[in-house]
Amino acid sequence: MSNRDSILIFVTGLVIFTVSLRPEIIGFDCRFAMFAQEMLRNGPSFFPTTYDQPYPDYPGTSTFMIYLASVPFGKVTPFSAVLPAAVVSALILVVIYWIGAIHSRQWGLFAVPIALFTHEFLSRSRSLTPDQYVSLATALGFYLAYSANVYGRKKRLWLIPLVWIASFAFRGPIGIVIPAAVVCAYYLFNRDFKLFVLMAFTSSVLFLLCFKGLLVAAAYQGGAVFAEHVWKMQMAGRMSEPARHWIGYYWTDSFVRYAVAYPIAVIVAISLYKKILRRENADYRFLGYLILWMFVILLGMSIPSTKKMRYIVPIVPAAALLASYIFIAPLQKGILSGLKEIFLGFCRWFPAGTGIFALVVWVFGSQITAFVMRSYGKQFPSVLAGYYLVTIFLMAVLTAVVWRVNARFKEGPWRDLVLTTIGAVTLVIITVCIEEPIACDLDGTRPFVEKVETLQKQNQGDLVFYKIGADKEAIKFMVNLDKPVKPQFIKSPEAILSYRVSVFFISREEDFADLPKDVAQHVKLLASGKIGGDNYVVFACIEMFRNTSESAEAVIGELS
Repeated sequence: MSNRDSILIFVTGLVIFTVSLRPEIIGFDCRFAMFAQEMLRNGPSFFPTTYDQPYPDYPGTSTFMIYLASVPFGKVTPFSAVLPAAVVSALILVVIYWIGAIHSRQWGLFAVPIALFTHEFLSRSRSLTPDQYVSLATALGFYLAYSANVYGRKKRLWLIPLVWIASFAFRGPIGIVIPAAVVCAYYLFNRDFKLFVLMAFTSSVLFLLCFKGLLVAAAYQGGAVFAEHVWKMQMAGRMSEPARHWIGYYWTDSFVRYAVAYPIAVIVAISLYKKILRRENADYRFLGYLILWMFVILLGMSIPSTKKMRYIVPIVPAAALLASYIFIAPLQKGILSGLKEIFLGFCRWFPAGTGIFALVVWVFGSQITAFVMRSYGKQFPSVLAGYYLVTIFLMAVLTAVVWRVNARFKEGPWRDLVLTTIGAVTLVIITVCIEEPIACDLDGTRPFVEKVETLQKQNQGDLVFYKIGADKEAIKFMVNLDKPVKPQFIKSPEAILSYRVSVFFISREEDFADLPKDVAQHVKLLASGKIGGDNYVVFACIEMFRNTSESAEAVIGELS
């Protein structure tokens, strides 16, 4: 294990996870950005808040990290919001290297680009969700247990409970359950029943104590009713709410969402299962630990009714290490040898194929836009021309590197490592230069928010959401406002006419079209736009403009 390698991996990972972030926070990340905005205004708290009310789903620790990163900027920016998760994800890469390097430096080095080549891991690392904290705790807990056994350094085991406590602080019950299950499974597979019982007992006691502390903190911040909500949201609700996915959801969909690490890991496990069960040598015992690591997470997380792909991101370190075995073992002709050559062949042509795709889209962008409009009625993102040019250039550079590597190195581990790294870098460029800009263009909310802010500058008025949930699209809108606003929420169309002060109403386009005639004749459509990719409008009562110098038509004209 090399300190230089660790530092290089951490710095490279941090750059990858923070380079060219989206200019706007979109999607599920909006919730965490709003948490941080309110904490920045109101100060730290045990639980994050929305609309100044405590939110029961998450402890406030991960929000506090975004808060600390945002203080120097005076506001929550995409960089300050993503930075804590990016640091944690870069540390995960380092721990993956440490675990592999226990056997060989080469194993650790191969596992890092395989992890980066896994789309779900890459996207989580460039987002705000706190699940990467659990991934770090899981990998670090396994490393401490495994290295203590290999090197005979039993004092390291005292750090494992501290890792579990920290993980609970960031993610609640899942923060202990997943890392503890992996460590306990390791000792069970290793037939170390004394440490298995000790770790199982310790994790159970810590779970009860930490959850009791969480409920006490909830009661302190929000009262007994809020503490009950925390219990339901973080424990009971995850088991009892209607299931949206079948029990095998994680096992099957991971072949796509966690490619390339998961599919290769599964093939390695199936191909070598006899040798792994016989524990023929240290490498096969290690593979057995990794398989069990993945198995207990997939099995355990399949039991709750609530299933989301980000919940199982802690399998990535194990999957990456397991998949990278195809580069470590002296393979004979067979399934794994063929798999290795197929994978390396894909890495060779991945940059060239991506460059050709970007070139075709750039050249025929107008024709593609026309086709998309005819077929789906949606505008093809036109802002991507510059990104496609950058992608074409970078893919040309990577293709030249591939050509040079093939010409200079006919075979060998370093050639394989370079090609694997090029494949991972290609995925990073696709994510940064194509996928994220498209998502931001299609799901962005900021342009619509700017229209509403312009209206409010012309005529000061409160903000009211009509038939919009406070925890859904409203958050996507609120997180993009330049100044704090406390909105109101109504569901009845009759409530629209009850307002006697200046008010701007925001609703879905279809809900505005369905207003009763006796209400519709008293309101005026002011502007339209998108929130999270869906069509929304802002409207106001006509009476609002009668005593102002600006008419509704004048405001609308200025917006257009």
